[in-house]
Amino acid sequence: MNNEGFTLKKNEILSKRDDINLLFKEGKSFNEFPFKVIHRKNVNLEKEPVQFGVSIPKRLFKKAVDRNLLKRRCKEAYRLNRKELKNSCNKQHIQLHFMLIFISKEAVNYQIIEQKIIITLQRLQAIYAENSQ
Repeated sequence: MNNEGFTLKKNEILSKRDDINLLFKEGKSFNEFPFKVIHRKNVNLEKEPVQFGVSIPKRLFKKAVDRNLLKRRCKEAYRLNRKELKNSCNKQHIQLHFMLIFISKEAVNYQIIEQKIIITLQRLQAIYAENSQ
C-alpha cells in the first residue's frame, strides 16, 4: 500500500531557525481562535510547497504532556487536511511557511482543532490565490 499522501514528512515541518526567525520578523498574521496564524511566502523554493510549525506556549500549559497532546492533535488535523493548500501552492509555484500558535488558555478537543485548522488552511489558500493574480 502506498502511504505517500498520508504521512507527515520531516521536510514538511518548519524547523530551520533562520526560517522561523524570518517568519516572525516578516510574516503577516491573523487570528482564528484558538490559534494565531503567522504566514509568509518564501522566496527560495525548496522541495516542499508548504512547511508549517505548531507552538503551544509553556506559560499557558505548564505540563509537557498537555503541550504534546495539543501538538499531536494539531499535526494530525493538518496532515489530514493539507492536500488542497499544497496543490494550490504547487500550481502557483510558491512556497508557504506558516506557524500555528495556540492562544487559548484551555485545551480544546480534536474536533474543534480540526475545524479551525480547515478554516485556517482555506483562508491561507484564499490569501495566496488573491496575491498570485
